[in-house]
Amino acid sequence: MPSRAEVPLDGSEDGLYHINDVVGPDEYHEHVNDNAFTNYMARWNLNKAIEYHDELKAERPELFQRLNEKLNLAEAYPQWVDGAANIYLPQPTEENILPMDDRFMQGKEIDLTKYKEQDFVAGIMKDYNLEQIQGIQVCKQADCLVLFYLLEDEFPPEVKRASWAYYEARTLHDSSLSLSTHSVQAADMGELEMAYDLFRKAATIDLGPYMGTSDAGIHAASFGGVWQCAVYGFGGVRMLNGKLRIEPKLPKGWDKLQFTLMWQGQKLQVTVTKENVVVENLTGTKPVTLTLNGTEIQA
Repeated sequence: MPSRAEVPLDGSEDGLYHINDVVGPDEYHEHVNDNAFTNYMARWNLNKAIEYHDELKAERPELFQRLNEKLNLAEAYPQWVDGAANIYLPQPTEENILPMDDRFMQGKEIDLTKYKEQDFVAGIMKDYNLEQIQGIQVCKQADCLVLFYLLEDEFPPEVKRASWAYYEARTLHDSSLSLSTHSVQAADMGELEMAYDLFRKAATIDLGPYMGTSDAGIHAASFGGVWQCAVYGFGGVRMLNGKLRIEPKLPKGWDKLQFTLMWQGQKLQVTVTKENVVVENLTGTKPVTLTLNGTEIQA
C-alpha cells in the first residue's frame, strides 16, 4: 500500500489502512482522519490502476514489459490490490448519512441561518475563528456531495438523499466551487427550485457582490461549474462505467435547453423541451449508443 496510508498505532488496529491528517474539499475542516472523499477516491484510483494494469498486460504485452522495466509495476501491483481491498471506507449511519470524516458528526450544532442568508461569503469568520469552526458542524463545501457527484453509482439512493439533506443544511457555500456542485446534486434529488437558485448564484459570482465580484481576478473554475450546472444538472448528463446517460430535468422557468458534447469522436446535440428530448448525431460517422431517461437508444 502507498506510504500515505497507515495502520493505526494506538492499539485499535482493525487490519485496514487509514489515511490521516488530510484536508478534504471542505476547507473548514483541516487535519482530519479518514475523510470520506479522500478514502473513497483513493480506492477508486487504486482499482483503476489495477484495471489498466491487467488490460495492458493482456492486450499490449510488449508495451507492458517496457513500462514494467521503467516503473517496476510487478512490485507495485500487489500493493495496489492490497490497498484497494483493505482501505478503510466510512460507512453510512443508521440514518443513511455518510460521515464526512472521523469527527464532523460529533461537532457542535449551531444555528447557521444568518450565515446562509448573507449575500457575502465567510460571514461566519466574523464570529468564529478557524479553530472554533473546525469544532462546528458547518461546511465551506460538502465533501460527501462532491463524492456523490464523481462516484454516484457507488452509493444507494437513500444514502445520497439523506446525506444531501444533512450536509446541504450545514453548507455555507463560502467556496466559489460549492454552488455548482450542490446545484447538480439538487437537480439529481429533484429539488429543481433549489438547483436553479444555486445555479443563479453560481452564474453571478463575478457579476455581483456574492464573491466580491472579480476584484482580485475572475473565478475561472466556477465558469466550468456553471456549464456543469446546465449540462450535468439540468441536462442530466453522466458517464457511468464507460456509458453515456442523459436524464434531463428542466427548471420551471426554462422552456428549452440545448447543448453539444463530444462522445467517442461524435458530436452530439441535445435539445430538451418541456415535451421531449432529441439527441442528434451531428458527426454521423458512427452510431452512438446511450441511455435516455432509462431507455437505450442510438443517435
